[in-house]
Amino acid sequence: WDIRYLEGGVLALPLLARQDAQKTMPLALLLAAFALKATSADNYAVLVAGSSGYSNYRHQADVCHAYQILIRNGVPADNIITMSYDDVAGSSENPFPGKLFNKPTEEGTPGVDVYDGCVIDYKGSEVTPKNFIAVLKGDSSASGKVLKSGSNDKVFINFVDHGAPGLVAFPSGYLHADELNSALKYMNENNMYSELVFYLEACESGSMFDGLLPDNIKIYATTAANGKESSWGTYCPPSSKVDGKELNTCLGDLYSVNWMEDADRGNTTETLEGQYEIVKDETSKSHVMEYGAVSTMGSDLADGFWGALTAKAVKKTPPVSKEFLVDSRDVALQTFYSQYINADAMDIQSRNELADKLISEIQLRQFADTTFLNIAKTAMAENNGILENALNGHYAPKSFDCHRAAIQAYEQQCAVITDYALKHVGILVNLCEITKDTATVVKAVKATCA
Repeated sequence: WDIRYLEGGVLALPLLARQDAQKTMPLALLLAAFALKATSADNYAVLVAGSSGYSNYRHQADVCHAYQILIRNGVPADNIITMSYDDVAGSSENPFPGKLFNKPTEEGTPGVDVYDGCVIDYKGSEVTPKNFIAVLKGDSSASGKVLKSGSNDKVFINFVDHGAPGLVAFPSGYLHADELNSALKYMNENNMYSELVFYLEACESGSMFDGLLPDNIKIYATTAANGKESSWGTYCPPSSKVDGKELNTCLGDLYSVNWMEDADRGNTTETLEGQYEIVKDETSKSHVMEYGAVSTMGSDLADGFWGALTAKAVKKTPPVSKEFLVDSRDVALQTFYSQYINADAMDIQSRNELADKLISEIQLRQFADTTFLNIAKTAMAENNGILENALNGHYAPKSFDCHRAAIQAYEQQCAVITDYALKHVGILVNLCEITKDTATVVKAVKATCA
């Protein structure tokens, strides 16, 4: 046997007689083929829209837009894993059945349907924190495709959803910052990438990485907001028309639209840091942040993480102003209001149903405001704490077991936490960090909603 030691492995070949060698592939070609396989690098991606419902149209449109960028730039479909509840394109509220748009257009100008060809691997009840973590770890216990990336590969993760301090939401359940960072560290320890980029769109999204993501594991992350503020929807009513037809909801998220429209320009010399600076400047309502391997990966070419550029955008549309922006926590309210005022005034039944939906949203918001205030009062009274600190403080999330227990108690005793109510989860986080006592916080929740 002829033993050859190569980067990435050992190659053992049988010694060939002179006459046999003339009839077979030259040894040099065999060696070259092996070396190429051992050192080849591929692109992999995980795209997640973690919400459901028509008022969250923008999340599913964002993710399908990201999918189109990856495919257009040569990333194999087999290397992309997409999670989306997928209930918006086919919704009865969608005036363009079977289509999604991430940008408005003037009447007479057809929009770009980002849903066309968007392959979704995990739908409906499969969109869970458990499946997402299994996908990242390459764990076959997931109900579908999982990452098969290796030590030479580049991985891109794009997560779009609602959030709160120390968590991001799913249609059912939550993923906490300690769980996410644990999975990312697992990927590093198990050589699942050479470099990884994570773009996260959610309110308080900076809290998912701040003080938690190491800077020495070759992960570069940017977030739509810091750990103390909302992210924002864009192309919102009344700037949410496609070809003159009103969709009554925000078509995109400001941070997400900014990085993707920048990627659509096809600047092959732009670095991650360069794109970050552009997106930070254009995202006017929140503070776009960067974490992790900023100093070592910031100079990497941005499009290296979504494939080698092979084509420009499939279809260019004229620039549109992003002046109509809505706090992510208020998009549902804006959606229901827009649907109501744009409804046919003579269709009394439909108008009444839309009025009821709008009123119900307002009532749920008032219930959340009152309930979380009372929880804070109860907990602080028992501990002689300062109420203002619980209501308006911004304590770094650290006591994750307490956070999980408090949220579970709230949803069992009080109500499901709506997209709007997530703005008050920060109160539970504050209470956990102030009292350092899970029992006290859970007791206050139960007493308030008894």
